[in-house]
Amino acid sequence: MVNKGRLNEDQIIHVLNADRFCDLPKNLQNLVVDLFGVVDPYKPVSCEYAIEYTKPDFVITHSDRKRYVSMKSGSSILMHGEQITTFIPFLRSLGISEKTINTILLHHYGDGTTDGSGKERMPINELKYHLYKQIKEANEELNSDRAVLIAFAERILFQGVRDDVPKADALYHGDYEFGVVATRKQILKHLSRGNWDFFDNLHIGPFMIYPHARYIGTEIHSEKSRNRVDVSWPKVISDIEYISKRYDNYTPIKHRTYEE
Repeated sequence: MVNKGRLNEDQIIHVLNADRFCDLPKNLQNLVVDLFGVVDPYKPVSCEYAIEYTKPDFVITHSDRKRYVSMKSGSSILMHGEQITTFIPFLRSLGISEKTINTILLHHYGDGTTDGSGKERMPINELKYHLYKQIKEANEELNSDRAVLIAFAERILFQGVRDDVPKADALYHGDYEFGVVATRKQILKHLSRGNWDFFDNLHIGPFMIYPHARYIGTEIHSEKSRNRVDVSWPKVISDIEYISKRYDNYTPIKHRTYEE
């Protein structure tokens, strides 16, 4: 079966390896300008895959400068996944209370325990009813400090679990023919100003937190899947479009070239 996401990335990388910036299609010119600010229209652009299992999917080079891009396509809203054994220590490092961490674990395993040792796992609607008060209180803490939201966004969107690799400089949603780009600077500015109090699911900012596999009414097929935490951004497509238009990036030099 063809991996459509990988095929899309292959096509973008192929097109970005242009002889000159001015030969790129308009949407990829916009991507390069948003990443580099000032561009030389007659110098080449090159692109290649980034290191595997990191947030950036590919790295773009222009005039001896490099920028890293995380590629999103289709309707997927999943932004991040990691094992709960690293996720919980990360939350503790942000100063999240043990009470809220306990709620996150109860929500994750859904069996009345914080380690997955319970005998019966509750369906999500029943679990949300059972934990309603705890989730409400956890959401109040998780969303009370903008610094926590920014650190969380850095991990799930740009850095990942490794601190020895480059961060993504931008998110690009689309393909080689049409797409929208929002830089790290723009996204973090948006997150620092937004309000997400209307969400009742377990969340930090616009990001929903939930287990990769609940295994309701069936045996557990993979402990690794059950212990994985997934983080999604339900409105990622519309939010990226809004962010790209709402927040300036490299102003006032955006869209300038070396000739101007």
